[in-house]
Amino acid sequence: MTLARSRLLYIVAVLASGIAIGLIAVLQPHLQQAAVPPAAWPFAVSLVIDLIIGQRAAQGRAEPLTMGDRFVAVIGAGLIVTAMVAFSG
Repeated sequence: MTLARSRLLYIVAVLASGIAIGLIAVLQPHLQQAAVPPAAWPFAVSLVIDLIIGQRAAQGRAEPLTMGDRFVAVIGAGLIVTAMVAFSG
């Protein structure tokens, strides 16, 4: 089973955002005490990218995302952030 380019780019972008958010959370420890913890921030990134891909899919220029794509990307990014913060010491 192969992934369409838009679906693959979505997953890679959200996972990469997890790395970026993890680095920010490690470098700025006070953000770990924010009202919305850094592990939840990938949801916001996912929403923005999902809206863009959804518009392109409505125009027939991209394949729509599946719930599996969203699950893998958001949960994976959240786990990346959590692991980076936990192992930062």
